[in-house]
Amino acid sequence: MAKKVTLDAMIQRADFAVADENFELELIRDFPLANLAPGSHILRMLRKPDFQRETNQWTPDQLSTFIASFLDNEVIPSLILWKSPTYIFVIDGGHRLSALRAWVEDDYGDGAISYEFYKGEISAEQRAVARRTRALVEKEVGRYTSLAGLVGQPNVGEERSKIRAGRLATRPLNLQWVQGSAETAETSFFKINSQGTPLDDIEELLIRHRRKPTAIAARAVLRAGTGHQYWSGFEEKVRSKIESAAEELYKLLFQPEAVPPIRTLEVPFGGSVSPVDAHALLIDYLSITGSPSSTPDPIDAQTEDLVGNKVVDILRRAKDVTSRITGNSAGSLGVHPAVYFYNEKGRYNRFLFLGFATVISAAVKNSNGEFFKRFTEARSGVEAFLIENKNTLGLILQNTNKNQRIVRMQKLFNFLVQYYYLNKGIPALNIVMEHIQVRGRMLDLGDQAQGASFSDEVKVQVFISESLKSALKCPICSGYMMPTKSVSFDHKRRKREGGMGNSANAQMTHPYCNTGYKS
Repeated sequence: MAKKVTLDAMIQRADFAVADENFELELIRDFPLANLAPGSHILRMLRKPDFQRETNQWTPDQLSTFIASFLDNEVIPSLILWKSPTYIFVIDGGHRLSALRAWVEDDYGDGAISYEFYKGEISAEQRAVARRTRALVEKEVGRYTSLAGLVGQPNVGEERSKIRAGRLATRPLNLQWVQGSAETAETSFFKINSQGTPLDDIEELLIRHRRKPTAIAARAVLRAGTGHQYWSGFEEKVRSKIESAAEELYKLLFQPEAVPPIRTLEVPFGGSVSPVDAHALLIDYLSITGSPSSTPDPIDAQTEDLVGNKVVDILRRAKDVTSRITGNSAGSLGVHPAVYFYNEKGRYNRFLFLGFATVISAAVKNSNGEFFKRFTEARSGVEAFLIENKNTLGLILQNTNKNQRIVRMQKLFNFLVQYYYLNKGIPALNIVMEHIQVRGRMLDLGDQAQGASFSDEVKVQVFISESLKSALKCPICSGYMMPTKSVSFDHKRRKREGGMGNSANAQMTHPYCNTGYKS
């Protein structure tokens, strides 16, 4: 699947729900490229509605093709705008304007404007796509500055470039204006986006519930508290708490980034930072972990948060649960994501993660310290089962209704912890399937050789299998460790028993094993 170009910094967002005021409607008739140049008064007024999808739907090829179409005088759909007392809002055409400004500024998600917008938090994937886009645009079209330098220079440059340069100042984009109130403009947006390229289900969910606390929290976490501040209307103290918690959760869930094909066991707990995938995960994850009870709090059942306190509470609870899964806090289990949440071919499975998170969340909210002790004693068996049955777990999920997948994985983890706490042998797979209510026989048609050469999937599968054989394990529970993410340094002989602080008396363990279970 082609990666998409992140252009969200090119046009700022603003709250669309402005109070209606009386103002004189003076509408511009067209939209020349000069309106996107630095210092343009129109650019300073230009805004995307706060409910509009993130500007990250185009591939490098689509962006390059659009710029070429603009310069070659091909037909381009009209922009649709709406004028408020303060701003000009883009109802339709945000990608077109963002692509042109990206070309003018040479910023395809990795330039100065994007760097400031995201406070330096730009993912490796976003940078890679930006570099690929820049190279493609320069090959197919040329830099904006290069074409601009040809304007008025009839004896310079090749013929096609001179023709394109002449259109920089003469070709405008056509405009249509929405007449009426903010409500009319918002209705127009949803009608327009039900045609052509429709909104993704997750995008529409976030847009329609944009003032619900889980939606705000999810957007904050994905960008580590940077980008457009959907929480900008809250008091400064609240904004600071949101940004601090979001940044911490982002680091725990999405760092380090995984670049496929996987050649490391250092993989993120939350999988890809691709906006649609990550938002889908975060909406579920925050509904589970951010709920005040052990029952998930779905986004569509929430009330709007106008002051930000609900957002802060959700992020705080989510951080409490997350810090029990990973990180260096005293209660951290330090679970290894490659063991628990990735299949044998290195693909992330969010339902395994969400099922496990549901189990941990319930234990944290019910102050069930006994569960963590049982988990520690059962841990090595649980992990052996997960590694041995990665492919089968994937098949189980494929044969499970989407709405039941999290619940089924919750049952799986609870069963495995209880089983290995009481028994030491590996349970027969049919016993596990019976317990989590999976019926029928599943046929595995995977891993069919297609030729003499090794595919990337086969290479990843071998890498993960061989790497786990030599991976570090905790000497207390015999569970796998990811020391770059979660580690505690333990005295083999306790200090109170005369143990010294030298390397001979030191061992690396899970934080909870050292400070909770051992104590």
